[in-house]
Amino acid sequence: MTVTRAPKDHLASVTARRPAAARVPSRRRRIWADPLAGPLVVTVSSLAAAAQALRLWQWRPGLPMGLDGDASYVLMQVRTILEQGWYAPTSRIGAPDGLNPSWHSTADVLNFATIRLLGLFGGSPATVSALFFIAQFPLAALSAYWLARHLRVGRPGAVVVGVLFAVLPGHQVWFAHLWLAAYWMVPLALWLVVEVARGNRLWPQLSDLRGPGATAARWSAMRLIAMGVAVGLADVYYVAFTLLLISGVLLLRLVTGTRPRNLLPGAGVAAAVGGLCAISLVAVTRGRAGDQVTGGLPAQRVIGESETYAGRLIDLVLPWYEHRSEPLRFLTNAYGVATTPSVERPALGVVALVGLGALLVTTFAALLTGRRVGPLPGLLSALAVICLGFYTRGGLGSLVALFVTPQIRTWSRFVVLVGLLGLLVVGLALTRVGAQRGRRLVWPLAAIVTLVGVFDQTSPAAAPHYEALRHRTADLTAYTVALHREVGDCPVFQLPVVSFPEEPPPGRMGDYDHLLPSTFAPKGLSWSYGAIRGTARADWQLALPVARTPQLLDDIAAAGFCAVEVDRDGYAGGDDPSADIRRVAGVPVASAVPEALDAYDLRRLRADHSRRDAVLQPVVVSAAGSLIDTSGTDPFQWTGPSTVITLANMGRGPRPLTLTFRLEGIGPTQRTVVVTAPGAQRRVTVSANRSELVSLALTVQPGSTRVEVSTDGRAESVPGTAGSVVAALRLSNLRVDANGVVNAASLQQFAAASPRSLQ
Repeated sequence: MTVTRAPKDHLASVTARRPAAARVPSRRRRIWADPLAGPLVVTVSSLAAAAQALRLWQWRPGLPMGLDGDASYVLMQVRTILEQGWYAPTSRIGAPDGLNPSWHSTADVLNFATIRLLGLFGGSPATVSALFFIAQFPLAALSAYWLARHLRVGRPGAVVVGVLFAVLPGHQVWFAHLWLAAYWMVPLALWLVVEVARGNRLWPQLSDLRGPGATAARWSAMRLIAMGVAVGLADVYYVAFTLLLISGVLLLRLVTGTRPRNLLPGAGVAAAVGGLCAISLVAVTRGRAGDQVTGGLPAQRVIGESETYAGRLIDLVLPWYEHRSEPLRFLTNAYGVATTPSVERPALGVVALVGLGALLVTTFAALLTGRRVGPLPGLLSALAVICLGFYTRGGLGSLVALFVTPQIRTWSRFVVLVGLLGLLVVGLALTRVGAQRGRRLVWPLAAIVTLVGVFDQTSPAAAPHYEALRHRTADLTAYTVALHREVGDCPVFQLPVVSFPEEPPPGRMGDYDHLLPSTFAPKGLSWSYGAIRGTARADWQLALPVARTPQLLDDIAAAGFCAVEVDRDGYAGGDDPSADIRRVAGVPVASAVPEALDAYDLRRLRADHSRRDAVLQPVVVSAAGSLIDTSGTDPFQWTGPSTVITLANMGRGPRPLTLTFRLEGIGPTQRTVVVTAPGAQRRVTVSANRSELVSLALTVQPGSTRVEVSTDGRAESVPGTAGSVVAALRLSNLRVDANGVVNAASLQQFAAASPRSLQ
């Protein structure tokens, strides 16, 4: 058979005879399809990468993506937003007075608003939080893709940047850090930093807003406003990082000859972003006014935590500790066993590492040889050095903690910015390859780099264990429903007593395990755990007789609790009070066997409600100094040369009491110690071989009363601590006795009577 082909001029004539109306839609489709192709590819690819990493085909609505660690804390926040419209005070936890979150909240206005929006369509806290988490992958990919295109990265390179930024190592396990997982605004923040560094005009002139090109100028102004709002109302960590980078580039411009007045637009951007964050924080903290502070300010960080929670440069070189390749995973974990690993185990991934390494090596080589560095590589290099300076231990973050504030402590989270910079370098390199070799080479190369990066940065083995989560969710739900059926709407007291937040749990309990029952409980039940430590809402529990079970149950019932829950994991290695509780309250009315939870009905007890105020308005005493050591016969703290003992009277009237404690000096020389209290003063002489018992009869007024302890001489290294602990005094067996009129205890007494952590 012979096939006759139409001549080329015939094909051209056929095309020429097509109606114009048939060709115009085709051009219009190209006009719309061309800009949308990249975002569509990056969205689908990032979702596919997240799906394989999280095994999303196994997830079902109603299942959380985690219940361990901070995940239960996150679920509590989401549930509060869904039930109350915002993360606001709630009576569901922290009974009887409830949780006041203004003591431990962040400026996550956009994140909270997104949760609220998702909640309008229905769904449990587990479902809404899971959908929010999944959505962060394409959002991060799209914002990184947009930034890459803004920096003149070609479409193939921008897709690589977007997809790999969405699945940075560790992102898939950040459900427990849900608000930090929403790092889609980081590329927008970096855009602001780049524009400030370049000295570009960000806000159009008034004449531009009214002239012939007013539409473009208005769109530019709206874009800037949107960027500022997105960054300024994001998680406070990313706001702080943005402000530090803007400050860094402004300082660089100043030392390289820019006039100070030309820095004002950039300073204005920083002021706007910081102002939005400050306004949201001020709005949150206004709710603190009505709470009584029982000691130091609650939820305050200390300078040393900036070292603990910073990263190490070696972490950026090693593979992710959950890497899917067993030899690479072993390498990182073996190094972690041999050393002290970073708390959040940051990692960079091989693609971003290659980009970052190439950037720094070529830049420093050019500087050493006198060659000119391009404007964009030079800027990216400067930003990378600044980010690494804040990221690492003993770096710029420690200076911020020392001279500004220690509240921003986890400097290792700068890894998100470091990773983005490294990926941008890779995107620029692919763009050069495309310009030199053409699209036929660059697209396959970009696909290979993306696949390598996804393989390196994600691991399905680290996905949530959905079957186990399904069983735990069903078990907790059945347990709380059974308890509610027995006792009705009422508060439940939780044992062991654990402070909230950021307090190491006792026994084998996990962080925030006490929040799990409330997450799945019917709305009528409230729970004792969850009020903020350092306030009277929570610290009344510290004065309970936790080592005397019958008296403890009487006090709990007098305070209005209808049931007591025992987490047996909290008493692992200690004295489990379950047997004593059974003798008083009978058998459990509800149990969650896998969670080691038993709940007992207290309504059979004859509660003496006249003692309610004596239980809920106690006196709690604390001493400033080291953490309480309970390893010996008497609890003690290292402290001095000067310290303060705080007596918090949570009642409405004066309380007579007796305060006693023992003092011992550090070092062979004798020290004179002066103890000053309202209306009383004692002077004792102590040394390492001589201790003295101090006893004070005081009447403390409502609120806080201070007893000052000071000694001569300076602090010395405590023997046996290799210089890690420096003090002048050993303050032990701190006790308070209110003669039974009200509950009273010191933190040392509470720590000695409570189960210890086995972790």
